[in-house]
Amino acid sequence: MVFINILDKWLRRLAAAIACGAVSGALAATPLTVVTEEFAPYSYVERGELSGYSTEVVRAVLARAGLAYSMQIYPWARALQMASTRPNVLIYSIVRTPQRENQFHWIAPIAPRNVYLYKLAARQDIQIHALADLKPYRIAANRGDVVEEQLHQLGLTADLSAKDVFSLQKLIVGRVDLMVATELSIEGVCQRAKVSCALLERSMQMPEISGYYVAASLGTPAATLQRLRQAFAQLHNSDAMRHIADKYGVPPLK
Repeated sequence: MVFINILDKWLRRLAAAIACGAVSGALAATPLTVVTEEFAPYSYVERGELSGYSTEVVRAVLARAGLAYSMQIYPWARALQMASTRPNVLIYSIVRTPQRENQFHWIAPIAPRNVYLYKLAARQDIQIHALADLKPYRIAANRGDVVEEQLHQLGLTADLSAKDVFSLQKLIVGRVDLMVATELSIEGVCQRAKVSCALLERSMQMPEISGYYVAASLGTPAATLQRLRQAFAQLHNSDAMRHIADKYGVPPLK
């Protein structure tokens, strides 16, 4: 009788362990949905393939972590909405702000960020020396971008677009006075809009918030987060990371 009771307890423990392993395996086997925006040189489509500095870094991390995934490019507002409301979503390149701090699991920084206001070079009437000088002007920004929050906090209203190419088109035809872009992204914006960057002039640097990050949605399993963070730590100081940064002309992370 004692033997039967011991055997029964052992079998129950074994069944529980198998069940836990099955659940853990199911979570690990759930593919991540990875989302980003058209944002050269960080993420863009080339010959039908999603490419770019951040894209290559994220792919390398996912390979090291051994995680299955699908990767999609969307307008930024939609990518942000997906990462804010669905489990198992990874988003890049996202700026880390106090307002967003508790909305995501922050995996790791991926790139530095230098954001500027650009104007038409011919608009010499626009002279910006301080944030207060922005008051009279219409400023184009991407919907859902952190710059939208910045401008709102400064008491300014942004003219919002789904993509930065649309912002540039508005600038060219005079619908806005200034547009927001990073030092590295503006050339890609000009190329996609088929506009010469020689028509533009950098006006002023926006206040720094943070660099670009990779973040995961709140419904992402803890085991997945741990694997991602470990993979990023391994990649950070590797030759592979330096090679990717050199390839796209992105300054190294400090």
